[in-house]
Amino acid sequence: MTGSTDLDQETVVQQRDCDVCGRSYEAVRVTSRYCGPTCRQRSLRAAAAGLALPTATLDGHEAPSDLELATARELEAAGRLQSVAGQAALVLAYRIGSRRETGSATAALAKQLHLTMTWALGGVAVAADPLDEIRARRDLKRSAGRL
Repeated sequence: MTGSTDLDQETVVQQRDCDVCGRSYEAVRVTSRYCGPTCRQRSLRAAAAGLALPTATLDGHEAPSDLELATARELEAAGRLQSVAGQAALVLAYRIGSRRETGSATAALAKQLHLTMTWALGGVAVAADPLDEIRARRDLKRSAGRL
């Protein structure tokens, strides 16, 4: 019989976790790394673009993105993390950081995150940026003709 010999790649079905999304799936080959063509393509495109895919944690969820962590820190500092608006902002930050959305969807989500953060942080005194004070003094000097 002529043909390829795939004896080195056993066809034993086993449970594995996808390298991209972390979901459990039945792997037919021992070399299988992805749950399906979507995750395989996502991995190939990320590698071609030189991007790192978010890593899946043991519970099957992606590790939090930098945006999600920054959003949580800002809401926690304002004491609004557990509010409805705060939780909505975290969901939006998760969706933006998950890299599963298209470009137009990400733009819409970013706009909605901005609005939700404004809602969540409404009425909270924001600490003044030291650079704002310096800029204000500079602008005052410019208007007085000293710069």
